[in-house]
Amino acid sequence: MRFEIPSTVLSKRTKVRLSWLWFPLVALAALAWAAGPLIQGDKLDNTDTQAIMKANFLFHFSASNEWPAETKTGPFRMAVVGNERLFQELIDKYALKSIGVQPLEIVSFDTDNDMQEEGFFHLIYSESAGAELEELALQWKGQPVLLVTDTESALERGSLINFVAVDRRLRYEINAKEASKKGVLIGSRILSWAVNSGK
Repeated sequence: MRFEIPSTVLSKRTKVRLSWLWFPLVALAALAWAAGPLIQGDKLDNTDTQAIMKANFLFHFSASNEWPAETKTGPFRMAVVGNERLFQELIDKYALKSIGVQPLEIVSFDTDNDMQEEGFFHLIYSESAGAELEELALQWKGQPVLLVTDTESALERGSLINFVAVDRRLRYEINAKEASKKGVLIGSRILSWAVNSGK
């Protein structure tokens, strides 16, 4: 099943001021601290707070990293696979935002396979793991797609950013070297908050 932002919503875009890009680290740190008690052991729960935090991270992953020039025409496309609650949070909070001069387009899919005929995405968040994740990463091999996940050993299977629980708080790890090879330059603020940047 495929969900898209109505065209009437997509047409109403606001430009992100450059000053906004200085805010992410403070905001992410505050959210991570606040959500700490909602994480049990090494597992992240599926509460509304987790969706809020992940949506915030995904927006700033989009706004604070750098994509190749050839991907900066048309909308900035973000796909969410297998997490309807996260998709709704992104729509509610960020549907009217832009990434630079590109309007933000957010699309939801039930499975990775549903994306195959939908063209290029700048950022993909997927709940896939294991062999399915490896297949997804292979599908986008060599393309400047920032693949974000929330599963164990995801970086070894092709993910570029993976959410993890650290001291009962939501954080993330990054494979910055592999991202650079694909043409996506991870911003310094995003690197500074990662628990492992893979430099």
